[in-house]
Amino acid sequence: MNRVLFLLTLKPILLGLFGVLISGLTFPIAGVIIIRHNLIPMRYMLMHGVILGGMLAIAMSVNLLWIVIPVNIVLVLIMMKLNTSGHALSNASTAMMVCTMGLASLLAHLFNVPAKDTLEVLWGSPFALTTFDITILLILALSLALYVYFFFRPLSMIFFDKDIASSMGVNVKLHSTIMVLFTALVISVAMKIIGALLIDALVVLPVVGNAKRCTSLKSLFISSSLTGFVLCLLGYFFSLLWNLPLSGILAVLATLVFVFNSLLRRKV
Repeated sequence: MNRVLFLLTLKPILLGLFGVLISGLTFPIAGVIIIRHNLIPMRYMLMHGVILGGMLAIAMSVNLLWIVIPVNIVLVLIMMKLNTSGHALSNASTAMMVCTMGLASLLAHLFNVPAKDTLEVLWGSPFALTTFDITILLILALSLALYVYFFFRPLSMIFFDKDIASSMGVNVKLHSTIMVLFTALVISVAMKIIGALLIDALVVLPVVGNAKRCTSLKSLFISSSLTGFVLCLLGYFFSLLWNLPLSGILAVLATLVFVFNSLLRRKV
């Protein structure tokens, strides 16, 4: 415990803690949007976009977020342009996902990106967060929370039925675009904290677990955020205490919460 207290006096550790707690509290909000707005196929595309952006950032020796965020926004805009029908989303996102992985592979070869640096993109690290990263994270977290708070009613209608929402005057296309962009931004920033391969542990699993016992959309937002916060808090201190990667600990803890909620649901 003395070791943990000492580590908390170091700036990188404190920045990491701050970033992890903000992410745990707000990123599951994006997870609710992903699940309820059927954005699962797009999520895979964005995760591969993170890898492509990471390769570019390493090759150019710049901050990952400077490249990853624009790359994912471009991918989302292209996907939405290709999405001419409700069923084309998975097709368009799959095509973009394959393309991004191909480009990432080419970049790794052309720019001789070391395997070690590639692994850092895949697994992430909260201890590598900078003041700039925290600023971006804060802006994104506040924007996402305020958006859901002020537009909760139209979002609820869209999640229930898009046609009914449109008939009641809700601008479904505008809100869908905003939700997709928020998802792209959250996936991009989550990469820096937990890595491209385990983003679901921070964004989606807290939602999937709580969805089994929540009776309303509002309770799902709240319980998912609280679960994400507690998971990140425990995971961060466990990673410091045992000198283990946060991504792995968070993935295990999130899975245990999912299993617990599943078993609880069955008993009820």
